Amino acid sequence: MRLKIRGAVVGCCVAVLLTTALLWLRCHADSASLHSRHSSSSSAEAQQQQRRQPLQTRLHHTALPQYPGVGIVDVVEDEDYGTDELDDDSESETIAEPAQPRAALTGVVPVPCIINQRTTVNCRRDDTEVYVPFSFLKQYFEVYGSLEARGSKLLNRNISTTDGDGTEEAPSEVFVWQHSTSKVFEPALPYSPYGAFLNFQLYNVESRDRVKCVSAKDGVPISTQWQSSGHTYPIQIAQFGLSHYCKLLAGDKPKRTLLEDGQSAISAWQVAGAGSRIGRVTDSVRKNKVLRYRANECGDSGKPSGGVRLSLPMTLSSEQLTLSLDWFVQRGSSLTIAFVVREKTQLAFYVRYLPSDDLLWTKSPRSIYYGLGQSTGWRRFTRNLLVDLQKGLAALPKLAKSLRKVGRSRVQVTAIQFCGEGKIDNLTLSSAEHAEHFYAGAEWLVKHQDHRGGWPINVPRSVVKDVLTLESGWYSAMAQGQAISLLVRAAHHSGDQIFLHAALRATQLYHVNASMGGVRAYFPGGYAWYEEYPTTPSLFVLNGFIYSLIGLFDLKEARPGPSTADAAELYNVGMTSLKKLLPLFDTGWGSFYDLRHFTSPVPPKPARWDYHTTHITQLLLLASLDDDPIIASVAARWRDYLNGKRAPHN
Repeated sequence: MRLKIRGAVVGCCVAVLLTTALLWLRCHADSASLHSRHSSSSSAEAQQQQRRQPLQTRLHHTALPQYPGVGIVDVVEDEDYGTDELDDDSESETIAEPAQPRAALTGVVPVPCIINQRTTVNCRRDDTEVYVPFSFLKQYFEVYGSLEARGSKLLNRNISTTDGDGTEEAPSEVFVWQHSTSKVFEPALPYSPYGAFLNFQLYNVESRDRVKCVSAKDGVPISTQWQSSGHTYPIQIAQFGLSHYCKLLAGDKPKRTLLEDGQSAISAWQVAGAGSRIGRVTDSVRKNKVLRYRANECGDSGKPSGGVRLSLPMTLSSEQLTLSLDWFVQRGSSLTIAFVVREKTQLAFYVRYLPSDDLLWTKSPRSIYYGLGQSTGWRRFTRNLLVDLQKGLAALPKLAKSLRKVGRSRVQVTAIQFCGEGKIDNLTLSSAEHAEHFYAGAEWLVKHQDHRGGWPINVPRSVVKDVLTLESGWYSAMAQGQAISLLVRAAHHSGDQIFLHAALRATQLYHVNASMGGVRAYFPGGYAWYEEYPTTPSLFVLNGFIYSLIGLFDLKEARPGPSTADAAELYNVGMTSLKKLLPLFDTGWGSFYDLRHFTSPVPPKPARWDYHTTHITQLLLLASLDDDPIIASVAARWRDYLNGKRAPHN
């Protein structure tokens, strides 16, 4: 009986053990299968997350290096970001889990960047960052950057690096990133209608690519804007005069070398050709001695020959490249300037001035011609010889690129030659003659002002093809305003009231609607605007409008009283419009050039950065004249845009 019971117990124990073992084996197999499926799913999800997630998913605050001479823009987070509740009709976004850590890289490796599913750019990446080529960023975001060398001395402990011997040094190179290369000019205060005009002392109008040349007849720039053959553009002429007035005020006394005046300064002229001669005689008009010449057998092309010639010493400063003289021009008179330009070898060029109504032409690879017009008698003749040479070289066919913009240091004037018959006085070479150029601009405005008080622009202008166009003969409020600013300064500087009278007449067109051939337009609400381009429908160009206001301010301040009451009223009306409409020009990251998108079915025209800085400079000046906070606050906000700041989004 005991044996039977014992056997039964043992049998039960064995059965229990076998059952337990079988159950364990089955459970283990299921767990392994489940774990395998879970691992596979997790791996696939992680890979998918890695494809979705950027390498860096949140802003890391790290110490930014402070390089000497390089400004660092603060990174500012929106305080409200992530705290606002979603709108009732908004969809909540599921936040993905962070990607699984990547295997560590041994360095920087290539990776394609797909930009907006449209463009692929060759980028680089390491463990934590993706590096996008700046050449792409420059075009995509319209920013600027360059490598710049820095000194090796320690200037800031926060940017120092330590080499093997423990010496701390600043980086030898830094990359300078800028949203704009244009600079805001701080106007000199208090502003005066007789003082400098904004930052125009920095302007070099005659050297612009869109200036064909400076007319030898009138002494003013000839524009190629909208017409390649050239025309007199009153805005350019006013800017030419204003820039030289500002340089006259700001510059040092020019260096001058008087070569010939017929009495105290007498040079050794070389006379060649049968019948050629010179003499110093008293002129009945000038009442002093002058040099009279008769020069025959002058060559018309190639190297000059014959005539009356003055060779100049090589020791004459290369800075003195402005020629001025009083010249009695007769039929057949001409003047030739001989140059040497230092290239791989010394190259000779000749610039000739002779009676002709043509502006600028060439006959041979080394000869450049300017027309004096057909008038005879005494004239004051002033030329920037470097500019004349540069514009002439640009007109020569098949010229080496290195000569297209030849610099002052490579140019030497070697000789001056007169041909035909004439007289000269006060023949001078100088470093600058700003007063001469200033008055050339002002006198042209007086001479060419029409019966409406304006200066018509005699070329057609197409702002937007078939939508916003102007026929030849249109007027510009910007031309009127800058002309007034120049004329007011000429009247003050010379004491001649002829300039002031011309400035007073220039206000007439401010009253005439653009549809009637004037410059006045109205924004909805009845706000008057003085148009730079008086198209129909209107454009509302900002910078041209402000220049028109500055001209009115200059006039009303130059002679306060009944004669300028009209200018004062026009100025006040314009300032009211500016304060109301100025916010419409704010893009949130820059400024609009005009408001064409309000008046026409065309895209908006954001101002490029140099126009944006012009807007700021103009507003800073107006803020000094008017204490309304709207002007100063907009100027400050627009200035921040230059450093990459933007208006906050919703």
